[in-house]
Parts: sequence; structure tokens; C-alpha cells
Amino acid sequence: MSLIEKISKDFMSAYKDKDMEKKNFLGVIKTEVTKETKTPEDNYVVGKLKSMVKNAQSTNSLTEYELNTINDYLPTQMTEEVLREKISDFITKEKLSTMKDMGKIMGYLKSNFEGEYDGKLASTIIKELLT
Repeated sequence: MSLIEKISKDFMSAYKDKDMEKKNFLGVIKTEVTKETKTPEDNYVVGKLKSMVKNAQSTNSLTEYELNTINDYLPTQMTEEVLREKISDFITKEKLSTMKDMGKIMGYLKSNFEGEYDGKLASTIIKELLT
């Protein structure tokens, strides 16, 4: 089941359960993620949800309940230790050794773990391991 299908299903469940706070907020989410297409890819939905969280943190515009609701649809983030291990294993496997290889590592992370890691943290770890 795609992420937008899960959001839609939860929207209908909240509607049937008369949980208007959840239904209304899921409606906002659905509107936001389906502006460009009615069936967005999961990585697009994750990007929009992360953007909503980031904007909310800078403006303090979402409630704790709304942030928790969004987080229910975001993939679990890797811990620093797990991310470091994935990067280190890839560096060893591919025999990478210079900062010129950073793009290869970031590409590997993006294609295999999209939305599951903090890009800034990954960049910091890669720089540390390659220097």
C-alpha cells in the first residue's frame, strides 16, 4: 500500500470514527501532497511531510498532535551508529578513499535509504571517514 493510500485509508477511518481533529488534519496533508498529482510517489510524499515538519519547527505552527500524526507516516530515521556503519561498509566494499568519492556515497544512500537518514549527518560522517 502506498503512503497516499494509507493516508486516505486513515482519513476515512477517522471520518467514520468521528475523530474530526485527525480527519481534518489528514485532509490538510492529503491536499498538500496531492497538489501536483493525485497519486504521488512515496518519496514525494515523504519529502512534503518533512517539509511540513521543517516549516512547523521554524514557525511553531503545528501542534504536538499534528507533528506526531505526520511522524506516523515518515520512515524511521537511522541512528548515527547505523548510518555510520552503512557508510563505512560501502566505503570498504567499494574501496573509496578520497573526498571525490562523496557523491558516490551520497548516491548510494539516496538510492537505498531514501528518507531514512539525515543528509547533513551523513555528509559529516562521510567527511570524517574519508579524511
